Amino acid sequence: MSKKTSDKKKKFSPVKPLDYYLYLLENSKDILYLINAETGKFEYVSSSTIAISGFTVEEIFKMGMKGINERTHPDDLRAVDDKIRDILAKGSLPKNYNGYIEIRFKHKAGHYVWFGINRNFITDGNGRLGAVVGSIRDITEIKLLQQRLENSLENYKTLYYGAKAALYRVRISDGKMLECNESMAKLLGYENREQCLGKHYTAKSYVDPKRRSKVIKLLEERGQVDGLEIETWRADGSAQWIKVSAQVYPEKGYIEGTIWDITASKILTPAENHILEQIMLGKSSKEIAFQLKRSIRTIEDHRAHIMQKLGAHNLVELAQKTTRADIGPQ
Repeated sequence: MSKKTSDKKKKFSPVKPLDYYLYLLENSKDILYLINAETGKFEYVSSSTIAISGFTVEEIFKMGMKGINERTHPDDLRAVDDKIRDILAKGSLPKNYNGYIEIRFKHKAGHYVWFGINRNFITDGNGRLGAVVGSIRDITEIKLLQQRLENSLENYKTLYYGAKAALYRVRISDGKMLECNESMAKLLGYENREQCLGKHYTAKSYVDPKRRSKVIKLLEERGQVDGLEIETWRADGSAQWIKVSAQVYPEKGYIEGTIWDITASKILTPAENHILEQIMLGKSSKEIAFQLKRSIRTIEDHRAHIMQKLGAHNLVELAQKTTRADIGPQ
């Protein structure tokens, strides 16, 4: 019988289960560890520690929990220390125990890395805690991504809430204001966006209630509308004309868009609109009268009519209403 034939007949000799377990432990990308609950010392740390923390297994053993705590970010240390100390002192696990924590650990190279740590406890036959076992994963990239997303969201909110354009989101079913910025709140006559969010329903703000159903139908047919002119009520009960551009999201149940106050252009005469422009440029009645070749008395009368029509009691209020009117496209 040839040597090749005899080799083929040899049976495969399985590796012992313990060897498999050791292989899995040592080749895990996470740091796996075991701490003696009685002594508080490490009894096992997987070799992946060097790739994640920069420290070798021997250095971690030498460092111990005291050294680990010293390298944990001060703001995160309490999350590590207090909970485990309390558990070890009581010798039992609290109800609904969650052993997961996130901390910043000072890498051997000097920078901080984020660790996602899972901790579980092993008890003996009498229910006493014998060991703490768990895993440590490097979640630095995830945390940095979360931070970038949070920063982007914060920047978006800053731009959104501070925008001069009146931006809004309303519920389709009843027109409940779900989101808006300060410009929108002021345009509708509220003191701030919180008040607007708490009180405003567009379904109740149409001067002609039937107009809203027509707008909704248009949105459903086209998906969006642009430049619709609608007469609505402000919070103080006064009427105003607005121009609306909006897009509907039926699957989400809301409408988003922008509105502009066009009250001045709708209710003022061409002459009054021209005089209003001059007033907003800071010109006096005398200067406007000279420019338009009208008497000062005529300009003063026009000014009074403009303020009455726009519901302004002084130049400050007039400027505010005109600023809202100048938001949109001309």
